[in-house]
Amino acid sequence: MKFLSTVCIAAICTALFRMLVPENKYAKQISLLIAAVFLLTGITAVTGADVDLGTQNYDLGENGNYSGMTANVNENLQRKICSDMSDKLYKLLGEHEIYPEEIHVIVNISGLYSINITQVKLVFGEGEHAAAAAAAELLSRELSEDIKVTAEVKE
Repeated sequence: MKFLSTVCIAAICTALFRMLVPENKYAKQISLLIAAVFLLTGITAVTGADVDLGTQNYDLGENGNYSGMTANVNENLQRKICSDMSDKLYKLLGEHEIYPEEIHVIVNISGLYSINITQVKLVFGEGEHAAAAAAAELLSRELSEDIKVTAEVKE
């Protein structure tokens, strides 16, 4: 019964989509695409296979919010912002012949449209006090006042 209902629904959807295809130069390509989807649906119904298109299932939690998906997006976004900002800072400091060992960028994402870089921490090797001071002064001038710039020298 599941096979028949799947094929019938696919046939109805295919017919509706073909009626909606406009008469233009792409009509043949769109019709081919619709036929391919119908064929895939028929093959799936015959074999009984479940098609997984690579989507991830997230736990909606008790309140029905997308906590798992939000956490992943925030984490990936933080990594991307930190990486890009770090690369730009290495380039800027390199133009002034200042080469820190590490640059740490701290990002705060507090809402959908609220992404803030709150701190930049530079780490220099032993005895590079002058370079650390010069880098901190340079970045304090170049970056927003809201971003705290610190330079640390390893001892």
